[in-house]
Amino acid sequence: MSNQESDGSEQPPAHEAVGYGNPPMERRFKKSGNSKGRPKGSKNRKTIVKEVAKEMHVVRENGKRRRLSTLELVLFSLRNMALEDKKVQAFEELHRLIKAYQPQATNDDVGYLVAPAEMTQEEWIAEQREKNKHRKQPSGCKP
Repeated sequence: MSNQESDGSEQPPAHEAVGYGNPPMERRFKKSGNSKGRPKGSKNRKTIVKEVAKEMHVVRENGKRRRLSTLELVLFSLRNMALEDKKVQAFEELHRLIKAYQPQATNDDVGYLVAPAEMTQEEWIAEQREKNKHRKQPSGCKP
């Protein structure tokens, strides 16, 4: 029977297989979700922020040209706002960044690393054989 012909019975089969890999008929073959997906070559926010922060700019300072990244320029302007304009929020943010990224102080308390002496290949093999003698042999294995 072709799709055009019908015998008049529009009822679904008595037992329709439904379960994993067999969704109900009313939900089959429908597009769902993000059909196109993320386009190739699109960038996420982290990549965009990194690119903008690394972008280089030419700045004149005391008559000399200097190349600075966007991140450096932002930090310099934050510093200037904190020092010249005496803005408390700028100072607090600059202080937080300096505290987070400054080199960590080390303690003068120094520990010692104890490493075993070097062994020759023959000494190591002899030691492993000695250790294996004391291991319990699994049943069915010949010594």
